[in-house]
Amino acid sequence: MIKKKIIIIGTGQQAKVTIDNIEEQNEYEIFGLVGSDQNQSSNKNIYGYNIVCTDAEIETMCNENKDIIGYILGIGIGIDGTLNLRNAISDKLDKILKPVNIIHPSANVSKRAKIGKGNIIEAFSKICNDSIVGNHCLIQSFSSINHDQVVGNNTMIACNVTLAGQSIGNNTIIAEGSSVGFKKIIGDNCLVMDGSVLTRDMPDNHIAYGNPAKVLKKNNNIMKMLY
Repeated sequence: MIKKKIIIIGTGQQAKVTIDNIEEQNEYEIFGLVGSDQNQSSNKNIYGYNIVCTDAEIETMCNENKDIIGYILGIGIGIDGTLNLRNAISDKLDKILKPVNIIHPSANVSKRAKIGKGNIIEAFSKICNDSIVGNHCLIQSFSSINHDQVVGNNTMIACNVTLAGQSIGNNTIIAEGSSVGFKKIIGDNCLVMDGSVLTRDMPDNHIAYGNPAKVLKKNNNIMKMLY
């Protein structure tokens, strides 16, 4: 089988995890990775894959290599402004390349679920029937999305998360080990912190933590770092 060539955007820890998932899926060939600056792109490779260009050089590189058909974001989602960065990069690249889904073969995705584009679904995660996952999401290992749930765009479901809610908005993080109760609604730009048990709805731009989770009004310092 001839594998289609793709590039990975990013060179950090999430890019390394993405390489593992791509290799295990065994559907795409990694052409290379895209770094953030010239020094990075000229001096490194990662797991044997070259850093082929910088962010500013992507369009030129793609024009010179027409066999590159797609890309995946290998940029993590964390409290460091990466949500905005991911949105900015995907808005640009979606006009140039096809965002592909990277789904680990051990993930259990219902044939009745709807998956958007540019998502990474890691090992041993589960997406049940009639769920909808948007674009450019990161669903990490050992997490489950119960039936009929909607997950927005550019949202992270971290490791060991259980979701029984109704919907999660865009640019939202459900951090490690958290649990979302039945039919609960989480808005855009929200953060459910590690190990929280959410038993109530969350409006846009809010933070929740604890068991049961307290839903706090927008914390400008934290939200500025996130977005």
